[in-house]
Amino acid sequence: MTRTAALLLLVLGLAAAGDAREAEYEVKLAALGADDAEGHYRLALWCEANGLPALALREQRTVLVIDENHRAARRALGYERVCDRWLKGKEAMAAKGFVEHEGRWVTAEEYRLFAKDEIAASKAREARKAGDEALKMAWNSDPGLRSRAMTTIEGIDAAHRLRPLAIAARIAHGDVRMRAVKALGELDAADALPPLYKRAVFDSDEAIRAAAVDAIRATEAEGKIGPFVQAMNSAFAPVRLAAVKALGDLGDPSAIGPLVARYQVTGGSGQSVYISQTNQISFVQDFDVEVAQTAFIADPVIGVIQDGLTLNFRALATSGTIDIYERRTLAGSLSKLSGKDLGDNPKAWAEWWKKEQAELQAAKARNS
Repeated sequence: MTRTAALLLLVLGLAAAGDAREAEYEVKLAALGADDAEGHYRLALWCEANGLPALALREQRTVLVIDENHRAARRALGYERVCDRWLKGKEAMAAKGFVEHEGRWVTAEEYRLFAKDEIAASKAREARKAGDEALKMAWNSDPGLRSRAMTTIEGIDAAHRLRPLAIAARIAHGDVRMRAVKALGELDAADALPPLYKRAVFDSDEAIRAAAVDAIRATEAEGKIGPFVQAMNSAFAPVRLAAVKALGDLGDPSAIGPLVARYQVTGGSGQSVYISQTNQISFVQDFDVEVAQTAFIADPVIGVIQDGLTLNFRALATSGTIDIYERRTLAGSLSKLSGKDLGDNPKAWAEWWKKEQAELQAAKARNS
């Protein structure tokens, strides 16, 4: 017998066996009463055990027609008892308090967290889009359009306003930078301080620098003088001048020490040196004569006349005349912070600060 013939006989045999089971099912079904729920349920189990799943499903449904609360049939069909109701699938999960989210069921609390994140992400995307469009408009040469752009940025939710404001603070138009600086100060957030410090020392507009310092001063941040003290060591004189003035305007007395130290470095404490400018005239004043046995020697006596000036000076600058202005700015900031007027004499400020420190130490010693 060939393999094909063997397979054909097997199929015919299975078909015959299936027909026999279906025939047996019909016999069993005919023996059941119309309201015999348990009989139909047992028949459903027999169908399932004998490879008749479609008939088993039909019998389970028949059981529920007779007895809608038949627990075994309900469970066989996927139902479960929830809140005194037979439910299955999505209805059952929803009744138990679960929420379908991205293809899986999560608790209501988990869904609230997911929804919160999704809402926040959506708001962030919307704010970024609005901010980017407004920033493009803020470069416009029309003051009216620039004003509209800043109004849009200022209306963005505070949680997403920092980025467009920080970028606007670098735009070439002064009116845009001024509004950005003031809005950054209103945020009163630690993340808003870096762009404010940059405007306070790098901006070319003195009014904007002053506004940035005012915004920094109004915050509750600690260690506000730190970036300005660091900027005093910049290689660029305008940055140093801006930092020195900002420290005076900031109003923090803890800046006095760094300002006094910078004052000494700036060039007012150099050693005195002397320079002479003289004119010298030499002339023959006389001759020193000596007679020897074989020669007559006459050595001339040379006289010298000198006139001129001898000057005492100190170096006030080592890198240019801008240091002169830096010294004046230092004196002004120190006067604001200390309430003293010691002029632009670095030595006077150093001596005063030394005395202040000594008195402070003495006071601490008395109180300890």
